[in-house]
Amino acid sequence: MNYRIESRGPFEMFGAYGLVNSDQKVYEEVAKFRQQCDVDGSVEGMNELLGRFSNTILHAALYDHTGTSFKYMVSYFLPKGLDIPERFTKLSVPELTWAIFPEPQCDLIKLWGRIYSEWFPTSEFEQVEGPTFEMYYGTAEYISGEIWIPVKRK
Repeated sequence: MNYRIESRGPFEMFGAYGLVNSDQKVYEEVAKFRQQCDVDGSVEGMNELLGRFSNTILHAALYDHTGTSFKYMVSYFLPKGLDIPERFTKLSVPELTWAIFPEPQCDLIKLWGRIYSEWFPTSEFEQVEGPTFEMYYGTAEYISGEIWIPVKRK
């Protein structure tokens, strides 16, 4: 499985979040929430603030897991000095080490499964507390992606 380990200092993300249930329909709920962010103008508003094309794909942060739900934030890195409207939320991410899994075809659903069923059981790393990320790169016409998971050596 293709991956890299990368340490990063603290950073901030901003975006719109929704509460998602951690059940068998999690992927359906996430898709509905992402679509809602397109419809309500959140995605266009964020891209406008960032000076990007409106069809540029944004990242996603998954955090505040309770065991039955988590927050899913359509998000992007918060540039220093950028004031964001109240409708958006900030997420402060501490300094962490990340296992980063690239997926050129952007089949992140399949990749999530492989990470937990294949990589973690055989790797020298374990997941630590912190947000996980689905990083999307490109526009609606072409998307690649990565999954970022905070880790430490066992």
